Amino acid sequence: MSKKENPNIHKTTSPPNMKLVKEFRDPETKEVGFKFIDYWISEDKTLFQTHLHYDQLYTWRMGELSPYALGLLDGKLMGTKCPKCGDVFFPPRVNCWNLNCKLMKTEWVELAQTGRVHTYTVAGWSGRSSLKRLPFVLAYVVLDGVTTAIANEIREIKPWDAEFDMPVKVKWVPKEQRIGAITDFYFVPADRWEPSPMNAEKERIKKLCEPVYEWVKTLK
Repeated sequence: MSKKENPNIHKTTSPPNMKLVKEFRDPETKEVGFKFIDYWISEDKTLFQTHLHYDQLYTWRMGELSPYALGLLDGKLMGTKCPKCGDVFFPPRVNCWNLNCKLMKTEWVELAQTGRVHTYTVAGWSGRSSLKRLPFVLAYVVLDGVTTAIANEIREIKPWDAEFDMPVKVKWVPKEQRIGAITDFYFVPADRWEPSPMNAEKERIKKLCEPVYEWVKTLK
């Protein structure tokens, strides 16, 4: 189809007017490693973008997924729901992934901040930003009412006490430290949850964790 047949074929939307809201670059930030340095929000408060270093500077504009990042800043978990099949996605998806829905546009919904562990692993190694927290539990959690799973840490737990299907809840970092990224929250055991008694498998994991704890003590 030619431009004459469709005058809008080469038309592009104007770039949003973004405003720097918060900058947290520190003097140690270099063009190496992984670190967020700021975030921006459009004047109409519908679009979110951030800059991060990952060996070089990247601009990460969330576009139609901006409600997810904006929700994190306010302590809300925003997911998307397919109006046709009812599947709920978190992390959010702009279009439904159910093949029968033929990429149906999803709708934004606020999610519960509780869920259950689908699967997990105990990390004995990580990227530079997480080394001092080793060993830690990284889990895929299905929030209540959600179809998909989200990966994040489970904290305030001994690594060997993590369990499949254990109930968890969301815990937020302080509001002034949030940056509109998944690091704004993590999971902790749900209220009144108690780990099962020690057994051979837990003892095995505990033994594997002990040298990691000792190594972390040597980090500056």
